[in-house]
Amino acid sequence: MSLIEAYDESEEIVKPEIFVGNAKKLPDIAIVCFKKELIDYIEKREDFEEYSYIDVCGDIIKIYKTIVNGKEVVLYKTLMGGSGAVSMLEEMRCRGVKKFIFFGSCGELTSDLKKGAFIIPTKAYRDEGTSYHYMPVSDFVDIETYKKLATIFDENNIKYELTGTWTTDAVYKETVNKAKDRINLGCKVVEMECASLMAVAKSRKIEVYQFLYSDDTLDGGVWNLRTLKEDKTVILRKCLEIALNIAKEI
Repeated sequence: MSLIEAYDESEEIVKPEIFVGNAKKLPDIAIVCFKKELIDYIEKREDFEEYSYIDVCGDIIKIYKTIVNGKEVVLYKTLMGGSGAVSMLEEMRCRGVKKFIFFGSCGELTSDLKKGAFIIPTKAYRDEGTSYHYMPVSDFVDIETYKKLATIFDENNIKYELTGTWTTDAVYKETVNKAKDRINLGCKVVEMECASLMAVAKSRKIEVYQFLYSDDTLDGGVWNLRTLKEDKTVILRKCLEIALNIAKEI
């Protein structure tokens, strides 16, 4: 059996509910980031409080809570890559979260986007493994929440780009030929989680929203770090405020 034949609707043997146990129940909405710098910032804000935690292979990941328009919203830092991000999402889902707002960086496949530009993915090319266990084979997973996300960006006068994204779990095998092919398929950016997250959203009947900000570029087959090693304080704080606005509307 090949990877693309991995989808199976029979009952799971290992279930996230087993690991969750009697862990503290969580609100409906979670904001999810990938950067420790944002967590350092959150810990200094009076409107966020330490609320709970999730145990990831012995590492304790703190969960923070805030109030947005009278609604409780939690925030946590997830693992990089589809498999890790999905594993944490599954446990958070079992603790009560129904709507997830993800944001993180992406690489550009073309150079027509400005540094730090916001991107709303409309579809994700499935060049990873996790999504094939959650939905039948296809080249792309369509993102059902992107129109709602675009409306929220419009209402808040935030400029953005709509495009497909290439999700890969092999960061050091983003080859020249693959990049050209993904561009031809309508993908302007590359990242490591979107297809996995959106496949889980379809399978588990939950809402996953994701926006990205441009960082490095692979345009023309040449890697340019561009802003990859720069201080992300400004862009991360902007992403947080956008995520809080999204939490108000969903």
